[in-house]
Amino acid sequence: MLAAPLAYVWGRTGADQALAASESAPSAAARRIRRRYVDGRFGQVHVHIAEALDETAGRTPLMCFHPTALSGDFYRDYMLAMSVDRRVMAMDTPGYGKSDPPPEPQPMSELAGAAADTLVALGYGADGEGAVDVIGYHTGTFIAAELAVVRPDLVRRLVLPGIPYRVGEERKALYEQYARPSELQEDGSNAMEVWRFWVTDRHPDVSLQRGASHFVDHLQSGPYAWWAYHSVFSYPAEERLPLVRQPVLVPNTHGNLQEQSREAAKLLKDVRVVEMPDLSHGAFDVGADRLANVSREFLDQ
Repeated sequence: MLAAPLAYVWGRTGADQALAASESAPSAAARRIRRRYVDGRFGQVHVHIAEALDETAGRTPLMCFHPTALSGDFYRDYMLAMSVDRRVMAMDTPGYGKSDPPPEPQPMSELAGAAADTLVALGYGADGEGAVDVIGYHTGTFIAAELAVVRPDLVRRLVLPGIPYRVGEERKALYEQYARPSELQEDGSNAMEVWRFWVTDRHPDVSLQRGASHFVDHLQSGPYAWWAYHSVFSYPAEERLPLVRQPVLVPNTHGNLQEQSREAAKLLKDVRVVEMPDLSHGAFDVGADRLANVSREFLDQ
């Protein structure tokens, strides 16, 4: 399972207002995260950007790829922790957050292509400011890995916690389970399942307000919520991960993908696995500082 149990058809109308209503006034730290749109192959891409507090540090910028069915806001606390000494960005995958959707569900290669478009538009790559570091979580791990394979000029190092590595009949079964829409119900039962996942069953250290913000973030993906599951569960990770040549860190949080992450790590050429048994679900909300610490140690090499 990835970041949410089901996908739901939900109209976009009013989603932005609902999101604003779900959050209390942002802290001064959170206001450091600015927003920008760039053009990509599927339309506009929305990017969250936290500039480095110490602009003289000279660290490689970091791009974050979020899980399904959220947005770059998933990384809010992690971005604030990491941006002490580097620029940190988080794009909304096309169809999620405030990024325009593609015309239909896409293979992982196209999501990675959209990530490449975004980085080039932001000035990175061989003809720009060079490569960035990348982190992905769940769906985002495959976007990051595929980007590293097809555009090595854009990726220096990778951090990949929570790798949804499945093969064979197990992957096929998960595709059939998740890569499909669920019709919106008049009684709101679909939305209540999302509420239970993000709010009722949240980690005890995740605030009610933060859980509610993830709930609204999920809903605003509307009829596209399930599309990235098509990308994940049709991705031949067993063939593509061995093609990653850059150094990779796998911070292995002990959620429902800890064994899959260990198996995936065996396929990578240059990998370091750091076990983090004290973190499970809600890791980027309750353990942002710890994840930032292990990321920084690896990325500063």
